[in-house]
Amino acid sequence: MEITYQSIKPYVGGEKIEGSKIICEFIVDGQSFESLEYLKADSKDGKARITRMVKTTAIGRARSMVLQVLRRAVGGGFAGTAASMVGAEAMRQGTESVRYSSKEKEQAIVRAFKKIMHEFTYEGGKWRLATEFSEFEKLIKRNPFTKAYDKKILARMLVEMARADGTIEAAEKEFFNDFLTAETGLLKDLMRAPSISIVECEEVSKEAKENLFMIVAAVALTDNEFADEEQLKLEEYAQMFEFPDAKYEELLRYAQDYTIETYIKSKGAMSRDDIYAFADQIGMDRGEAERTQIRLEKRIG
Repeated sequence: MEITYQSIKPYVGGEKIEGSKIICEFIVDGQSFESLEYLKADSKDGKARITRMVKTTAIGRARSMVLQVLRRAVGGGFAGTAASMVGAEAMRQGTESVRYSSKEKEQAIVRAFKKIMHEFTYEGGKWRLATEFSEFEKLIKRNPFTKAYDKKILARMLVEMARADGTIEAAEKEFFNDFLTAETGLLKDLMRAPSISIVECEEVSKEAKENLFMIVAAVALTDNEFADEEQLKLEEYAQMFEFPDAKYEELLRYAQDYTIETYIKSKGAMSRDDIYAFADQIGMDRGEAERTQIRLEKRIG
């Protein structure tokens, strides 16, 4: 179905412009969801345009879906429910800017909604909360991070994983800048942080360890490959968390399942050959990858 600004306007709880970014809040069935998008504006000569090409690729869209899960897991974003929104009108103030036209802002809001529409289902002419989720999403929803220490270790692990191949690319820096806060530690500070130790892993909350590992694995897979360095780093984390081999394989499979799902949602459809090729890139069993595609089709219809 075609998504227009007028069709989603009733679900827009607020929007805030920060530089070239617009941060949108959407409220569906009383729950609040945040989504970030980049505004695009032409200069007077029509040549200069603010654009982030990574956001328009399948990889970029898949990474955006993972970012939404990450924000929910650490409690990031706007207030959790519509009832708890305080000063919503104040948040709307300052959204007017001479730099961007109303049309440009509306287009950005539509793009922001599309990034999170996998959270919803369209029934009876209205958007509703989706009720069917992957095992990865169920586990994240069941045990969100509540302790500041756990969030900081998560942030450090994500940065360590990104550095595993020797460099952090521009798209990865953009991802981290969208997620990291003063509470988790900013990228420039985490880049200088020492490697995580066994003792630090032992101090992570028991209920947070599995979700922390799954998220790190899922983020590592969002570039659609599973480098040897990344696999070694994940195995190192699993050992520090004292996961048995069976638990490591289970959590990694959940992350791989979710990665396949986000990529299918981003592309719209994938052939069996495409699924097999993708599975090979992320070190996933081909049969399990095909089974994940079938489960997704059964879930969303």
